[in-house]
Amino acid sequence: MDKAYVRLMQFLLKWLIVFFIFVFSMLIIFRFILLNKTRARIKTDQTIPPTYDVIIVFGAGINPNNLPTKVLRDRLDKTIQLLNLNRFEKVLLSGGKTSRHNEAQVMNTYLTDRGISPKLLVMDEAGTSTFDTLKRARDIYQISSAILITQRFHLPRAVAIASSLEMDVIGIPADTKVFRKTSLLWWHFRELFAWVWTFIKIKTR
Repeated sequence: MDKAYVRLMQFLLKWLIVFFIFVFSMLIIFRFILLNKTRARIKTDQTIPPTYDVIIVFGAGINPNNLPTKVLRDRLDKTIQLLNLNRFEKVLLSGGKTSRHNEAQVMNTYLTDRGISPKLLVMDEAGTSTFDTLKRARDIYQISSAILITQRFHLPRAVAIASSLEMDVIGIPADTKVFRKTSLLWWHFRELFAWVWTFIKIKTR
């Protein structure tokens, strides 16, 4: 093989590695800025201000047997814990709908089967993304102030989106389940890219 060609390939590989390291570093920095910006808005069960009486629960998929995934059960079980405080007026269940599955309806059934009054529950069957869920909550369901329930890795992005929509929100981490470390690592990694895409969406909407 021609030595000049080999040197060229080595040079390109070197700068490709440098480029990817730079991009990944910027993603991490961007993520830390987001975490710092939203930290004050993420609370625990004991620190929920009494002014918040609406809950928004984000969908997280359903299994082939038409039951919530473990991630979604975590969010719904946390919702049940909060509803047991008897101080909330409405719960918005946001999930997608296909010809075979209705995520919001599955969420509704899961909660009512566990004693939650259906009068509290409102289903949004077109909340197919975090951004769409919050925008529809504001524009269609007239929600300007709410508690957001999702996993801790997802909360910073959800809170930031709501703030960009001028909604007054706090986030409560879903913490009723234990997940594999590999799953948590993957979700945190995915959030690096999800926040960049969401940030672009916010700025160009």
